[in-house]
Amino acid sequence: MPGFLDYYRQFEEMPPEEVSRELRERRDEEKARMLAEVPPLDLASPGWHEPPHPEIVNAATFALRRAVNAYPDASAAPLRELLAALHGTEPAAVAAGHGAGGLLRTACHVLLAGGGGEVAIAWPGWGPLPRLVQDAGGVPVPVPLAPGGGADVEGLIEAAGPRTRAVALCSPNDPTGGTVSAGDVRRLADGLPGGTWILLDAALAEFGEPAGDLTGLAGELERLLVLRSFSKAHAMAGFRAGYAVGPAAEAELLARLTPPQGVSSPAQAGMAWAAENGERYLPRRRAAAARERERLAAALAGSALAFPDGAGPLAWLSSDAHDGPALAAHLASRRIFVTPGTAWGDDRHVRVTLRNDAATDRLVAALDELGFSA
Repeated sequence: MPGFLDYYRQFEEMPPEEVSRELRERRDEEKARMLAEVPPLDLASPGWHEPPHPEIVNAATFALRRAVNAYPDASAAPLRELLAALHGTEPAAVAAGHGAGGLLRTACHVLLAGGGGEVAIAWPGWGPLPRLVQDAGGVPVPVPLAPGGGADVEGLIEAAGPRTRAVALCSPNDPTGGTVSAGDVRRLADGLPGGTWILLDAALAEFGEPAGDLTGLAGELERLLVLRSFSKAHAMAGFRAGYAVGPAAEAELLARLTPPQGVSSPAQAGMAWAAENGERYLPRRRAAAARERERLAAALAGSALAFPDGAGPLAWLSSDAHDGPALAAHLASRRIFVTPGTAWGDDRHVRVTLRNDAATDRLVAALDELGFSA
C-alpha cells in the first residue's frame, strides 16, 4: 500500500506535537469541506419518500423464501378477493398487474386492437400515457385541464368523436394534484359516444379523502376502468404492483389485463398486507401531504409563484416572473431538483414532489433566496 505508507512517511522527521497539529488541521479542513457540501434534494421523483411499512417487507420476504423456485399464482385469486371486498365488487371485476402504468399499457392495447382509434387525454396528465397510446396503434388527443388543475369534463366530451375508443384522466392528477368528483365522472360517462371507455388513473387516490374514492363507480358505470397503484402512498414503487377495477359484466376484458404469468408472489403478499392494513399508515401520509401543500401555499402567498389547489404530494408550480426552465435551473443551482414542465410540453411550470417539513423549508428558503417568494 504505497499510497498509505507515503502519507505517514511525510511525518517521520517532524516532532510529535507538529504531527498532531498537522493532522488536526487536515481533519478540520476535511470537516469544513463536508459541512460546506449541500446534499441534493430530489423533489422530482413522485414516489413517497419513506420506506414501506416493515410488515409489507416482511410479508413479501416470507412469500419469496417460501417459494422462491415456484411460479406465482397467476390468477392472484386470494388477492383479488380481498381487493373486491375492499371496493364492494366481485373478484372477476378485479385484475392484478404490474402497477397502474402496466395495466394502462395493456388496456390501451386491448381497447385499440386493430389500430386507428383515438384516446382523448386530460392533459397534462400521467407523462407516459400518450406514448402508450401510440405504441398500441392509437392517436392521443390532448385536452387541456380545467383552470383548477383537474380534468375538463366538458372538454373531454367535446373531444370525443366516432373514432374515440377511450378518454383518459387522472384524479388526483399527476402533475397538478387536481381532482374530479363522482358527479364529474357520471357526467362524463353520460356525455360520451356509445362504446367509449373511461380510463381513470387513480394511482394517487389514497391521498384524497376516503369518502371521495371513485373506484366504486366501476360497479355502476358500464365502461369505466379504474387503475390503482401501490407505488405512491403505500411506498411500494419497487414492487411494480397495482390493480384495475371494472364492471363485473366485463370480466373477460379484466382477465385480459392480467399479465400472462401473473404478478410475483412477493408483490401479491405485499399488496395483500397493504390492502388489509393500510389504515395503519395511510391517514398519516395523507395528512402529511396535505400539510406540506398548505405550508408551501402559505409561504408563497402574495408572491409571483403559485400552484393549483388539489390533493397529494405533487405541486404544479409556476411563476409570473420566470419560466419553468429558469425556475428549475435556479433550484438546481441550490441542489434542489424538480421536474421541468417541458416533460409535458409546458414551459411555464415545474412539478415539485412535496416530502416532509425539512424539504419544504429548504425549498421555500431557496425560493426566498432567489427572490421568488413573498
